This record gives sequence, C-alpha cells and structure tokens, in this order.
Amino acid sequence: MSKRLFVSEQSGRGRGLPPRIYLPIVAVIAILFLGLMSYLLALGFGVTGSVFGKSASARNSLAGTSATNVQGGGPPAAVMEQLSALRARIAAHPNDDVAITQLGDEYLAAGKFAQAIPLYQRALSINPKNVAAQTGLAEARESLRESGQ
Repeated sequence: MSKRLFVSEQSGRGRGLPPRIYLPIVAVIAILFLGLMSYLLALGFGVTGSVFGKSASARNSLAGTSATNVQGGGPPAAVMEQLSALRARIAAHPNDDVAITQLGDEYLAAGKFAQAIPLYQRALSINPKNVAAQTGLAEARESLRESGQ
C-alpha cells in the first residue's frame, strides 16, 4: 500500500483539484479581473487633469451646452469658471498652496509658461514640500526653455 501511495505522489496525481474544477474557477476570476480593470481604465480616461475632474466635453454634452466660448475667443466657459473659482479661492485664502499650484497648472496647460512659473514659486515659498508645484515648476521652466520665450 505504501508503494502505491509513493507511485501516486510521484506521478503528480491525486493532489490538488482536477482541471474540470479549477479551470472554470480560474476563468471566472480572470473575467472578473478584466472587467474590473476595464471599468477602472474607463474611469481613468474620463479624467483630464487635477482640476477639471471629468472631461469638459463630456460634461457639456450632458448639459447640452457648447464647449466653446460664445465671445469667439479665449478659453471655453468651463475653463473660465474654473479660473475664476481658483482666483476667488486664492483671494480668500492667500496661503493655499494647492489652489496656487492648480492655477499654475492651468497656465501650464494653456502654454503660458512665463505666467505659471511665479505661481509655482509662490506655492513653493508657502510649502517647500509641495511635489506638484516642484514638478510643475520644472515642466514650466523646461517648456519655456524649449519654446524660446
């Protein structure tokens, strides 16, 4: 009897679940994992930046409004609202390094590197450990250097 047990262990049979049981379990787990990852990717691609949340075009299509400024120039209305909200927040709380950094991010995204740099520097003077301001300042300086402004 012990010889038979030894042969069974040697051949690998008799241990673990049979494939007819573990393969469907693995398939269900894989499908659930892929579904979760696709959901999270869809959420991630819907975000356009640290300030806007969902993309402005998706939000405006739901609201039935146009994404362009009706005056014929300048940023879209959603961006103008965001800028005015940030400026009001900074006026109310002058030492809010997060709001100052976000305003710098807006200028950086708009390609106004020279205007973004002082905002990042101001945020860093308030909070030298602000990583977003450090990164934004480095990006703005590099982009300013590349553009030759």
